[in-house]
Amino acid sequence: MLLNSLKRLLGADEPVAIDDSGTRAAVAALLIHASRIDDDVDPAEIEARNRLLKEKFDVSDAELAGLVMEAESAAAEAGDFFLFTRTIKNHYDRAHRGRIVEMLWEIVLADGRIDSHEANLVWRVAGLLGFTTRENGDFRRAVQDRLSNG
Repeated sequence: MLLNSLKRLLGADEPVAIDDSGTRAAVAALLIHASRIDDDVDPAEIEARNRLLKEKFDVSDAELAGLVMEAESAAAEAGDFFLFTRTIKNHYDRAHRGRIVEMLWEIVLADGRIDSHEANLVWRVAGLLGFTTRENGDFRRAVQDRLSNG
């Protein structure tokens, strides 16, 4: 269902509002995947994911629960991240896309360690969102600095 909505968004002739539900679900699906990719559902990563989604989309706890359920369903239906990253790339400018990469790093770093699967996920998503490996490293360092300073 959500996958069909995302496909319709990509084919739309007119611009769609940036924070429409399909785009929000695409962002949420990536953040959910980042919080689970290492097969260790760490409470710190889940808390970071939920906080970031609430801040990004200004949603209540109930709305967050619905968004997470919708995004989990979309992630289960999707074979890869291309549809999500394409939706994000079509609806967000470069600065917003960079913030999403930083959000991914914030989730990955929430438990104090970087698993190779997590690092690979962020590297792939950053590339699909139009960022170089160097820029991805810059995003990671910026998040690490932010987390270590408070």
